[in-house]
Amino acid sequence: MTTRAETVRRAERHELTFRGRRRRFLLLRPEPEPGTGTGTNTAVRPAPLVVDLHPSGLGPAAQLRGSGLGELTARGYAVAAPQGVLPYQAGWAWSLPGVPLAGEERIRDEAADVDDVAFLAALLDTLDGMLPLDPARRHLSGFSGGARLASQAAVAFGDRLASVACVGGVRRPGGPGDTAPPLLAVHGLRDDTNPYHGAAGPRWDEPVPDAVARWAEAAGCAAEPVRTEPAPGVTEFRHRDAAGREPVRLVAVASLGHAWPGTPDPLLGGHLSGTGSDAYDASAAVSSFFDEFDGEPTAP
Repeated sequence: MTTRAETVRRAERHELTFRGRRRRFLLLRPEPEPGTGTGTNTAVRPAPLVVDLHPSGLGPAAQLRGSGLGELTARGYAVAAPQGVLPYQAGWAWSLPGVPLAGEERIRDEAADVDDVAFLAALLDTLDGMLPLDPARRHLSGFSGGARLASQAAVAFGDRLASVACVGGVRRPGGPGDTAPPLLAVHGLRDDTNPYHGAAGPRWDEPVPDAVARWAEAAGCAAEPVRTEPAPGVTEFRHRDAAGREPVRLVAVASLGHAWPGTPDPLLGGHLSGTGSDAYDASAAVSSFFDEFDGEPTAP
């Protein structure tokens, strides 16, 4: 069985120039379906895509090891993991409109001309030119700062996204007229970086349930969610739409701090800081959510 580290090692390293900067990303191509390999005449079906966004202070390789979403290539997905451009701690960070980085009181001067939402749009266009992708089956995932960027992109991209998964960082920017794709948000009640119940200051103010409720409204879902407890210490809130689907979901993990729950990776999983939890497997949940809202494949 291929380990997550082995999967990351086989990722292709690429660069694109965006607004005068060289931006890096990793790419894992989908594994070919039986009968579509070299030497056959079978058309290759356009693949679904996942773009996986790292947290502040890490990079794309660490994100892929922690999230395990590179394993989706075995199910026909392409997976890309881009890198932020702002140096931060031992890694990189994304530039978010009007928001300073964690532990910093003001927005950096060098962040003023960095538009990472526009960079993600350029990345999607670049990936479309590199391999056959289904434009109706694009998914976005992220942890912490990556989740916050995913939240921004979900508003800016409109119907370019089939679904979004935010772990430890969901927000709902935008106005009342904006639409929203399906959302899976996972958050720890013990998160002291992005507190579940909100905090003072411009970086993180709105409580997580309020942000998800506004997301549900934008997605045309009921304001009042259906509450279940799928496991001890895990509460799930699902907002239902008029068709009876539940496209907007919040999973609250009581014992979880600022970490990606269920991963064996010590960096994303909080094992080094003692903030992790195995009460919920976010990697499996995100993968299943993407499968559920993957849409109808485009014919080759």
